[in-house]
Amino acid sequence: MFLKLVKHESHAAARAMVPLLGGLLAMAILARGSIWMMESVESPVTSMLGVFLVSIFFLACGAMVVTTTILMMVRFAKSVHGDEGYLTHTLPVSVSTILLSRLLVSFLAVLLSFGAVYAGVRIATLGVDSIESLGVSFRVIIENSGIETKSILLKLCCVGVLSILSMILMIYAAISIGHSFPTGKTGKSVLFFFVLYIAAQIITSIALVGVLTAEYGFDGLRTIETNDFPSSLFWFTVGQSVLFGSVYYFLTWITTKKRLNLA
Repeated sequence: MFLKLVKHESHAAARAMVPLLGGLLAMAILARGSIWMMESVESPVTSMLGVFLVSIFFLACGAMVVTTTILMMVRFAKSVHGDEGYLTHTLPVSVSTILLSRLLVSFLAVLLSFGAVYAGVRIATLGVDSIESLGVSFRVIIENSGIETKSILLKLCCVGVLSILSMILMIYAAISIGHSFPTGKTGKSVLFFFVLYIAAQIITSIALVGVLTAEYGFDGLRTIETNDFPSSLFWFTVGQSVLFGSVYYFLTWITTKKRLNLA
């Protein structure tokens, strides 16, 4: 049943995602064409048009991730707490199965949006000498610095995945708490999102200072270098993402369960 829920939710998400992906791809092609036009025809008109199209494309890249997140928020609210939720909760599955299926689809949608942005940038800058030279220079600097690239990339991917999951669960928790009220559901959902976000930032900041103090001492904090963070910082980031994600999931589960018992 879990796979069936994922399949159904994927189809619903795809109906909204496909136009976005197609639009971003079309804008990437237009941006690349405008760059080629600026390189081939030197005139104020082509320059203005090229800069305009390239600027619009990069704005669209940022909007792609934001729009995808909003779409997943709307899908969760409708399919779990909205009119569609009444049908969803009549299925012979647990609340956990419903929540995990939504979480997986939302996570994949966000990853797809990042992948689409990367592909769009690659298309828009394909064959641009200055961009390719910058990429080569960056790789040379990394190779000469002695940094373990594979290890860092693996850690960044791990932190990125956990951070995305934690953020999605925070949004789910805020929506679930907001929809537990009889009126003003959307406004209260937004309010609780900021409450959860600010609380997480405060707790993280205090805990981070504690970790760095334990590693360096109070005197060492004044002289700490950016590239000299303790090895425990990675595990701190992983731990706080897992901890907060678990709390958000529990809040989502308990408020959803309570709402069903009251219905």
